[in-house]
Amino acid sequence: MIQLFGGLGPVFAVLVGGLLTLPVSEQPKKKEPVKKPGALHVYDGGSLFTNGAIDRAKAAMGKTVFERETALTVETFATIPKDKTHPEKGEEAKFFTNWAKSEAALDKAKGVYVLVCRSPGYVTVLVDKATRDRGFSNENEQKLRDILLASFKEAGQAKKDGKSDEEQFKIRDKALSGAADYVSSVLKGTVK
Repeated sequence: MIQLFGGLGPVFAVLVGGLLTLPVSEQPKKKEPVKKPGALHVYDGGSLFTNGAIDRAKAAMGKTVFERETALTVETFATIPKDKTHPEKGEEAKFFTNWAKSEAALDKAKGVYVLVCRSPGYVTVLVDKATRDRGFSNENEQKLRDILLASFKEAGQAKKDGKSDEEQFKIRDKALSGAADYVSSVLKGTVK
């Protein structure tokens, strides 16, 4: 045997041999992702919801725990701002989508962003790439939009029928809660 380590060869052999006989340690467990509460942001410039309903919807969204950061932002406007040109007939979808994109970018909104204009009545839903990758589809966008639009139409009909402001708020408040519940149900358990 060639002496590589001088007189330490036998000691080295015993150490290596001893290491080989040690039991294989268990594989380290995968670290569980940190679960995060959902976040609802409401900027109600259009005065569509009561403060109590906003607080309840925020609390409900915050109690839902997600594998990834999850946010729903609802921003309402009474009218189209004066610095924006009203859309021409047939160009409404493009106009409101571009407006929503600029507002979402200003707020650095992540997740699902909803722009609501009270007059003229319009609802636009935008979803960022991360949320889209988690499975929030075009169909989910449309369903969320429909939840809100249906309530706004119902509240408008209630006004025409002479129902009180309180009744109209109840209808819209229920839609805000329904929107938060819907986003939570679609995204809960998604991990991408």
